[in-house]
Amino acid sequence: MFSDNIAIRVENVSKCFEIYDNPSNRLKQFILPRLSRLFRKAPKKYYREFWALKDISFEIKKGETIGIFGLNGSGKSTLLQIICGTLNPTLGNVETNGRIAALLELGSGFNPEFTGRENVFLNGTLLGLSHEEVETKFEAITEFADIGEFIDQPVKTYSSGMIVRLAFAVSISVEPDILVVDEALAVGDAAFQFKCLERLEQLTKSGVTLIFVSHDIQMVKSFCSRAIYLKAGEVQAMGISHHLAELYLLDIRNEQAKSFSEKPISVNKKPSLGENDTISFGTNQGSIIRAEFIQTGLMHTIYNGDDKASLLIEAEYEKDLINPHITIIILNQKMIELGGRSFRIQAYEENGKLRKSHIHCTFPIIYGNGRYNITIKLESRSSDLLFFPIDKQVGILSFEVLRPSIDFQGFIDLGIEKILQ
Repeated sequence: MFSDNIAIRVENVSKCFEIYDNPSNRLKQFILPRLSRLFRKAPKKYYREFWALKDISFEIKKGETIGIFGLNGSGKSTLLQIICGTLNPTLGNVETNGRIAALLELGSGFNPEFTGRENVFLNGTLLGLSHEEVETKFEAITEFADIGEFIDQPVKTYSSGMIVRLAFAVSISVEPDILVVDEALAVGDAAFQFKCLERLEQLTKSGVTLIFVSHDIQMVKSFCSRAIYLKAGEVQAMGISHHLAELYLLDIRNEQAKSFSEKPISVNKKPSLGENDTISFGTNQGSIIRAEFIQTGLMHTIYNGDDKASLLIEAEYEKDLINPHITIIILNQKMIELGGRSFRIQAYEENGKLRKSHIHCTFPIIYGNGRYNITIKLESRSSDLLFFPIDKQVGILSFEVLRPSIDFQGFIDLGIEKILQ
C-alpha cells in the first residue's frame, strides 16, 4: 500500500531476456518444449538467458529529482521501460502513484509516416489526453517545439533534434505527476537543452517527480538531489548524486585502463577528513593525511573579494608509487567542477616503506558570493591521460565568499577589462 509521499516503489525487480543464436532456435523453442511436455519429457532450452536487471528495489518520494548513472549495458533503459509499463518484469513488482509521461528512445511512439501534427494528437491520446484537451494544448506544444512549418510534414523527414523537440513538448504538456527522461536531451542543441532544463526545473518546483538518465554527469549533479548507480543490472549504490558520480567516473577510468592494456584498479571507500556529507575512496598505497587553510588552520573559512587563499596539503604514500601527484579541484555548491591543477610532489621524509610530501599553494578569490568546495587527490600518473586515484577526498575543504556587488557574471571573475569606449 502506497503512503501519500511515495511516487514509485520498485520491489525485487528482475528482467531476463531470451537470447537466440539463430531464428531456427526460436522456432524450436516455440514448438519442441510443448511436445516434450506432451510426452512427459524434460523440455530443452534453445536460448541463453541474459538477466538485464537483478533484484532491484528502491522507493522514490513525490517531488524528488532522481538521476540514474551507469555504463552502457547496466540496465538503465530496461529499468525505465519497466517503470513506465512498456516492458514487464520477469520477477518482482513496480507500483506508481500518478500519471507518467516518458521521453525514452528517440521518437518512440511516433509514426514516421504521420505528420508532426498527427503524431501530437496520437501521442497525446496515448498519454491519456482527450482530443479536445490536445487541441487546447496544441499551440503551446508547437510553440515549445519550435519546428515551424515542419509540424505538417511527415516525421520521417525530421532531424533527430526536431524529433526530440516535439516529443519533449508533448510529454510535458500532459502535466504529469512523474516524468521520465532517458538521454533524450543529448541530441538537442544548447539553446534547446537550456530551455528544457528551465521547464524541468519549473515542473519539479511544482511537485513533479523526475527520473533523469544522462551520461552528462555534471548535468545530473546540478539537477538531481539523489541518484541510483546501476552496474551490470544491479543497484551498486543509492545516495547523494555527486557521491555516486565519483563511483561512476571511477568505472569509466577503469574502462579506459583496459584500452591502454592497464590493469583496472580495485578502489575502496576510505575515511574522509572532511564533513559528514563528503566522500573519499582510493587504494591502500597512500592517503591525504592533512588538508587545511593556512590562515586559520581550519577546513572551512570565509573570504572577501580580492583575498588570496593559502592551502597546506600533506600526503603519505608507499615508496614505489610511480610519479606521485597532488591535484586540487575547486567546485561550486552543486559540486560542478570549476577548475583545478596538478602538482608533481617530492618526498621530504621517509619512514620505512612510506614517504611523506606536502605542498603549500595559493589561489586568488575571484569567485562570486556563495559556498565553494575543494576536492584533493593523491594520484599516480603513468601518462597525461591515465591516472590512478590513490586517495580522492571529495569536497574535503570548503570556503565562503562574501564580496561587494561587482559587474561580473557567473561563478568566476575572468578579469575582462574595457580598453576603449
